[in-house]
Amino acid sequence: MWRKTLLGLGIAGLLVAVRYAAHRESENGLLKVQRPLMGTVWTIEVAGHQPEAARKAITAAYTELERIDRMMSEWRPDSPISAVNAAAGKHPVDVPAELREMLERSIHYSEITEGVFDVTWRGMGNIWRFDGAFAPPSPHEVEEARKRINYRAIRIEGNRVYIPAGMNIGLGGIAKGYAVDRASQALKKEGFENFLVDGGGDILVSGTNRGEPWRLGIQDPRAERGRMTGMVKLTAGALVTSGDYERFRIVNGVRYHHIIDPRTGYPANASMSVSVLAREAEKAVVLAKGIFILGAGKGLDLARRENVDALVVDVQGKRHMTEGFARQFEQK
Repeated sequence: MWRKTLLGLGIAGLLVAVRYAAHRESENGLLKVQRPLMGTVWTIEVAGHQPEAARKAITAAYTELERIDRMMSEWRPDSPISAVNAAAGKHPVDVPAELREMLERSIHYSEITEGVFDVTWRGMGNIWRFDGAFAPPSPHEVEEARKRINYRAIRIEGNRVYIPAGMNIGLGGIAKGYAVDRASQALKKEGFENFLVDGGGDILVSGTNRGEPWRLGIQDPRAERGRMTGMVKLTAGALVTSGDYERFRIVNGVRYHHIIDPRTGYPANASMSVSVLAREAEKAVVLAKGIFILGAGKGLDLARRENVDALVVDVQGKRHMTEGFARQFEQK
């Protein structure tokens, strides 16, 4: 009997993918541990017949996730990135080399995505909120907020980081993918090769699930939660999906969602969903958002240049995909 597991983008259960497995998690050597972290629910599954060793490896992976959260979460007032934000317009801040490297990669991703990925997005503040009562911000609010988005204004000298007054860095669009990769490395360091790491829908797999490829489904962006548009089978790499159905409101027939185009300050309007297959989760997370905003034409060109595969469902519901994604995609 098939088991269907809904993978969420947050504790509230905002979905991006559906994963199928043939047995209950307690059977046949599959250890599964879930924990809330980084504002979402994480799932780590290790396949094998060494439960104590697997439990130790999963603990090591979660320890690594907690370390990254302490360093890179802008929601933690004691984190180094929060120190950078608090010093905006005042003085540079010494940060760990690992965080400095993350910021340098973020700037690189901004450059290759024509600026649609930008870690200074948080300078927009909370003008777009999708919890509780919702009202679109005024054009003036959007324009004023958009002026505070500019990755080019980040200054890095050695391990010292400075941002101008009013600017705010948010690493949520990249750090979770990086954390998935680091958790994977922790599991491999403990000697395990067959596992799945799911950071609220940002998924990386290695090896097999009890002899079979990991089966990962992709949510139909206009169907009920849990209904797939198709699936892929993976033995290595990451699958990440970004969609306009994750957090949204509809006002006067207009869908407002959480994926904001920093060039306009408004929700991007070129795609319903984008799924990216890549070797690393960090790259998949960043490019899924970037391709979503750019749309099928420029987005798939970007995917090919960056040696990843992608599926774009455009605003008319039409699928567009790279040749590599087409070879792996099984339509539902």
